Amino acid sequence: MEKQHMRRPLSATLAVVLLALGYSINAKADEPVRVISDRTPSHLEPLFALYTETTGVEIQPVFVDEGLVARLKSRPTEADLVITKTADLLEAAKADALLQPFESDVIVTGVAPELRDVDNTYVTLSYRPRSIFVSKERVQPGAIATYDDLTDPRWRGRICIRSGYHDYNLSLFSQMAADRGLDAARAFIKGLHENLARTPTGNDRAQVRAVYEGECDLSIGNSYYMPIMLSRDDQRPWGEATRVVFPDQAGDGAYVMRGGAALTTATDNLEAATGLLEYLVSEEAQAFIVNTTFEYSILDSVDMPAANRALGAEQPEVQDGRFKAEFIPLDAIAAQRQAVVQILDEVDFDGK
Repeated sequence: MEKQHMRRPLSATLAVVLLALGYSINAKADEPVRVISDRTPSHLEPLFALYTETTGVEIQPVFVDEGLVARLKSRPTEADLVITKTADLLEAAKADALLQPFESDVIVTGVAPELRDVDNTYVTLSYRPRSIFVSKERVQPGAIATYDDLTDPRWRGRICIRSGYHDYNLSLFSQMAADRGLDAARAFIKGLHENLARTPTGNDRAQVRAVYEGECDLSIGNSYYMPIMLSRDDQRPWGEATRVVFPDQAGDGAYVMRGGAALTTATDNLEAATGLLEYLVSEEAQAFIVNTTFEYSILDSVDMPAANRALGAEQPEVQDGRFKAEFIPLDAIAAQRQAVVQILDEVDFDGK
């Protein structure tokens, strides 16, 4: 019912926006926009359908589970636009000359500089913090407030985490290395490893389940998993047993994982592909994205879902779910990635 309520004004407003951008919504484009993405299909397909309905521009998506950059390299002419849940990959694709800068006043004037590549090669579409999930029963409010708190010996044998080599954790550690220096990142990784309750295994939700089952008291995960768990009968007990802490709110803010999009160098349908990219940063598309993924919008004007507004309620620095985020440039993160992998190897992070 809620989605139907959103759909009608979204379509009407989108028509006005696209007309202002110079599109004819009655004329069907000759060529479809080809999109490749590692996002969940259900997070994009309804948005693509609405865009096609309104503009006449057909979208041909290809969804991959992993290996997005490798797919682009092996099939460089397959897509006009790439959309990813892990924008760090766009920096790798840029380094491999697989992307081209966009030329769009709509994006440049509408999206903050920290949410765009310095060369306008890619743009952030949404973000979510790498958060700490804590047991309501065994961890008092305020007992943990920063990433560094995770290395305190008081948490020895009480923390769960997925593989250190997963993109989410590689990004977290690489952001820390870019922000604080490699020595600080090494100390953090080593201290975190010493406090693990078990060998890293499973996904982010598996760690929260382990907290619920008493195997650990703390876990690291993306914030959107809390609303997702609370919406599912089989996982609701896991979410209800924990609360989300946004780290470093009294300092520089939480490190974030970003989703993003970019034009490929292979596109010969540049105008239509740019039009879709511009739409993805519009208020209409942003509202759809955050209500579907429980991530955070790049536009302050877009309302958060109620489930997001409830997060961090016990933290005095967090108001109505709005937390302080630190946006480390993606090129700086990418520059630390290999060094972080070497540190993980040194401490045998996944071999506890």
